[in-house]
Amino acid sequence: MVKVAVIGGGASGLACAIQIMNTTKNKEDVKVTILERLPRIGKKILVTGNGRCNLTNVNASPKDYRGEPDFAECALNKFSPQSNIEFFNSLGLYTRVEDEGRVYPLSNQASSVLDALRFECERLGVEIVCDYRAVHLKTVYTGVTTKIIVNNRDRFDYVVVACGGMAAKVHGTDGDAYDLLKMFGHKIISPAPALVSLNCDDFTKALKGVRSICKMNLVIDGEKFLENYGEVQFTDYGLSGIPIMQLSRFVSVSPSNDIYIELDTTPDFSEDALRKYLYSRREIDKGLCENMLGGIMNKQLCIVFMKECGIAPNGRVNELSDKEIEKLASIIKCWKIRIKNSRSFDYAQVTAGGAECSQFNSETLESKIVSNVFCCGEALNIDGDCGGYNLQWAWSSGRLAGQTIGERINNA
Repeated sequence: MVKVAVIGGGASGLACAIQIMNTTKNKEDVKVTILERLPRIGKKILVTGNGRCNLTNVNASPKDYRGEPDFAECALNKFSPQSNIEFFNSLGLYTRVEDEGRVYPLSNQASSVLDALRFECERLGVEIVCDYRAVHLKTVYTGVTTKIIVNNRDRFDYVVVACGGMAAKVHGTDGDAYDLLKMFGHKIISPAPALVSLNCDDFTKALKGVRSICKMNLVIDGEKFLENYGEVQFTDYGLSGIPIMQLSRFVSVSPSNDIYIELDTTPDFSEDALRKYLYSRREIDKGLCENMLGGIMNKQLCIVFMKECGIAPNGRVNELSDKEIEKLASIIKCWKIRIKNSRSFDYAQVTAGGAECSQFNSETLESKIVSNVFCCGEALNIDGDCGGYNLQWAWSSGRLAGQTIGERINNA
């Protein structure tokens, strides 16, 4: 009997276990056991996509990943978004494609995705052991073959480390994967929060709850590093929203203390068109300055900009000077907000950093240091953009590791 331990009952671990069983010809000769530290499997799956589970993106390719994206190419090619959609179809779960290629279950419920995986594990005879925290790994030669020992007591022929990174610890990921891999000499790229909101210095709480479509630049040490576009959400601590979260991993990993976000809060106006608009308002508007921009932006933003320019919100629009108009136009098109840091792992969706990919075989996901030990999912130094990319990597990497193990068992 060949024994396989999959450490972690999240997305990549479940996909891996199912793929092992589906690839293995003589299923009665293999025992796959998922070791999950929480009381139940798949807790993190249930909160993805705001509870709807954005399970992949039809446009996913290596360019949508950070860390060591070239390493992801083999898994993403072998188990493409379409392959993973067909995988779920085979489990009885059907999907729809929504804006920007995001894929959701027809049920609109993340629980449907987890149930499909859980029921398939049950059907295939995968053993699921919950409340089991793997804290130690080692190998031992029995005189015939090498076994991998988990927690100094349970022996396996293969082990897959699939217990995630450090994001959202409440869902069971707190860095155990890194500790386990270090026991075999694997190098860990310092983990940092990704897809997370940003804390800002001296940020006004008056904007809490305001949303605005913006263009933005991430500026590090005076250099424009990256740009993005989309809905920014203002909070009592700083900035959030998908485009901000896309930039956050670069804030998290940067050693610099000189980081700004430049917001263009009227991306539909050129700077020249905005100036003309402001001058025209001065010509015809005798109302309060705090209402001046009501036709193009949220009133709270207007009040903040007035104060930033030293303009009294209760002053009169028709009394504004050319200098005040010019300053107002400038800050509306380029509002510089100093970034203090990213929020902690408790608020992050994924982890930047992780196990160095070069120490694994990209075509199998097997360790180059110790045979029959594999790694998949968020534990590796790969993180994706918002929009289904991280679950795509979880399914693809888990299935690649699972297929490799299944084929090894078949060929033994």
